[in-house]
Amino acid sequence: MKKVIIFILLTGLFSACSKVNNGNLGQPETSKDKTTLLALTSYYVNGTTGNDTNTGTSAAVALKTIQAALNKTTEGAGSTIFVAAGTYKERLTWPNSGASATEPITLTNYNSGTVILDGANATNAAQNAMIAISSKSHIRVQSIRIANNIRSFASGIYMSGSGTDVHFTDCKIYNVGWTSNAATVPSSSDNANPLVIVGTTANSYNQIYIGNNEIYNCTTGFSEGLTVAGNVENFLIENNTVHDITNIGIDMTGNYSWTGAPANVNFARNGNVKYNKVYRCVSPVATSAGIYVDGAKWINIEGNTCYENSTGISAGCENNNNSTDGINIRSNFIYNNVEAGIIMGSNAANSKVINSTITNNTLFKNYSKTGWGGEIHLQNTDHLTIKNNIIQSASNIVIVASSGYNSTNLVFDYNNYFSVSGSAATVTFDWGGINGITYPSFAAFKAGTGLDANSNYSTPSFISAALPNPNLHLSNTSLCVNRGLPSFVAQPGEFDIDKEARVRNGRVDIGADESAY
Repeated sequence: MKKVIIFILLTGLFSACSKVNNGNLGQPETSKDKTTLLALTSYYVNGTTGNDTNTGTSAAVALKTIQAALNKTTEGAGSTIFVAAGTYKERLTWPNSGASATEPITLTNYNSGTVILDGANATNAAQNAMIAISSKSHIRVQSIRIANNIRSFASGIYMSGSGTDVHFTDCKIYNVGWTSNAATVPSSSDNANPLVIVGTTANSYNQIYIGNNEIYNCTTGFSEGLTVAGNVENFLIENNTVHDITNIGIDMTGNYSWTGAPANVNFARNGNVKYNKVYRCVSPVATSAGIYVDGAKWINIEGNTCYENSTGISAGCENNNNSTDGINIRSNFIYNNVEAGIIMGSNAANSKVINSTITNNTLFKNYSKTGWGGEIHLQNTDHLTIKNNIIQSASNIVIVASSGYNSTNLVFDYNNYFSVSGSAATVTFDWGGINGITYPSFAAFKAGTGLDANSNYSTPSFISAALPNPNLHLSNTSLCVNRGLPSFVAQPGEFDIDKEARVRNGRVDIGADESAY
């Protein structure tokens, strides 16, 4: 579910590649940003003792406002702004770029204090964003909390234009919304964006790192918790927690004219979305995924835990006559979502999701709303491979290929299925969109489709299968151990759900967990 965003007013850490299975898309040299404070100009802010007539060059002569400190920075020069603990009623505009990746402009807390940018009765009231950034490079926002921004088109951090080398780390963004009442049903004109990056020109925003943040309790309407849109490339979104959002949690999108980017680059691309926890992202008006790709290309979605969302993970293409290309959904735990665990494919008549994979995931008891629905729903796809997955349904309906859509060049193999009956003879595969047949058993499905020749029906034997907090790692009795595709070779940078080797003991396991057994 997309929307029109109203506009308000990064050096060599990433590798860019359009290979479908490249495990290093958007992968930085380190797994967590650690800002190195060099001999740069430092400014200090203290909302209690500071004064904006001070120089701000030491804690003893601190400035009073963060904006005053930002205004003292110089274009193309590195600076660090240390903010003392406190609540700051400011809406900030970022005026300058840093010099390089080793000499950025950094906004951070002082002595590990809690710094809150509070939108209630804040300054610069005409600006919708708490931090507005337009075409700036070599910047860092670290360990800042952003809260209580309630208005139409509210945002926490809003970055647009083009640039390079931007890091947002260890921040908390909460209570950002188009309304203060999360139960209010939105229309398409009701939007708020806790964290959004939009590439708006022919030059991209690139080398983006978003890590170790928490985004939560936000009423986003038709918008999302964390959004990457338009001409944005080479990004890594990792180790974030996104929860209790009234729509999609994390979204990477393309082909929307409102971005202003030229059509040939108007899509997020070459990125990794890894080891995030996304839960309770549910829209009151439409299906909303914890993690969603819509019109973007060449993205790995790996090692995430997604539960209690409307759907767990989805790759689609909402704009007609376009494609979503090269999406790898692998080694994720996906459980107890309201609808399907994974929705894959375009719902637009002349669009598809192409050249993509769903591999080594563990899907467990999704479609909690009950009824006729399964773990994976397919829409328009071409060259989709689904292998090495554990797919355990809470009902006897395991796979649903939705009626009215087409999947061509489809591959299923080395999957492990299980359902509530415990019998492969009673499990249903609804294949209406492929050939109009509902298969009443696993054997009938394999015989009728020619798919899943080497797949099994057996209990996965998890450490714990009890909702709402299952432990989906494999027990030492699991038949999924060393049962995946024999020729499987992990891609560079590809790991299991615990960031451990994807292959042990000579053969990959089925599911997200690679056991040591």
